[in-house]
Amino acid sequence: MTAEEWFKGENKAIRRRSVKPGDVVSAQPRRMTVDTACVAAVAQAHGAAADSQALQELQSEVASLKAQLTELDRLRKENEELKANGGDTAALLQENQELKANAQELETLRKENAELKAKIKELSAQSAMAVPSTSEDPQLKMRVSELAEALSNEKSTTAQLEARLRDLEGRFISAAKSQKAAEQEAETLKERVQELEAKNRELKTQMEQAHGTLHRAATLSGLDSDMKNELNEMRDFFRDILHQAQDEAA
Repeated sequence: MTAEEWFKGENKAIRRRSVKPGDVVSAQPRRMTVDTACVAAVAQAHGAAADSQALQELQSEVASLKAQLTELDRLRKENEELKANGGDTAALLQENQELKANAQELETLRKENAELKAKIKELSAQSAMAVPSTSEDPQLKMRVSELAEALSNEKSTTAQLEARLRDLEGRFISAAKSQKAAEQEAETLKERVQELEAKNRELKTQMEQAHGTLHRAATLSGLDSDMKNELNEMRDFFRDILHQAQDEAA
C-alpha cells in the first residue's frame, strides 16, 4: 500500500518480506518514505472540501440573516409608529384624569342641587303659611317679601346648576366612552411594545452571533472577491446596528 492510498483511507493488505533460511537480513532498521507532494495534494483536497462545505453553510446563514434584517427593518418602522401613537395615549390618559375630576364635580353638584330643592320646598311652605296674615302684620309682610326674593334667587341658582349638571352629564357619558376605547388601545399598545422589545432582544443576540460568524467567514479560502466584499459589508452593517442598540440602551 502506497502513502497516497494510506492518506485516502484505503485499507489494503500490507506486504511483508519473506525471509528464507540462509538469507542475510540487514541490521539497519527500515524507514518508511513519504511522498511529500502526494501528502500536500491530499491535504489541499481535504482543505478545499472543508472550505466548500463551510462556504455552503455560510451562504445559507447569510440568506437567513438577510431575512432577519428585513424583519428588523419592519419592526423598527412599527416601533416608530407606536412611539408616534404614544403621544395620543398620553393625551388620552390626561383626558382620563380630567374625566375623573369632572365625575367628582358632578357628584358634588348633584348633592348641592338636592339641597337647594329641599330649601326651595321649605321656603315655599313658609311663604304659603305667611300669606293669609300679611295684611295684618307689616313685619310679617316684609318677611314674606324676603322669603319670596330668597325663593326666586334659589330657583335661579337651581336652574343654573341644573343646566350645568346636564352639560356635565353629557360630557361625562361621551368621555366615558372615549375612556373605555382609550384603555383598550393603551393595553393593546402596551402588549405590542412588550412583544417588540422581546423580538428586539432576540434580534440583538442574533446580530451579535452574525457579526462573529461573518468575521470568521471572511477568512475562508474558498471565497471569491465579490463574496468577501459582501460579507465584509454585512459585517460592518451588523456592527453598526449593535453600536446603535448599545447607544440607545445607554
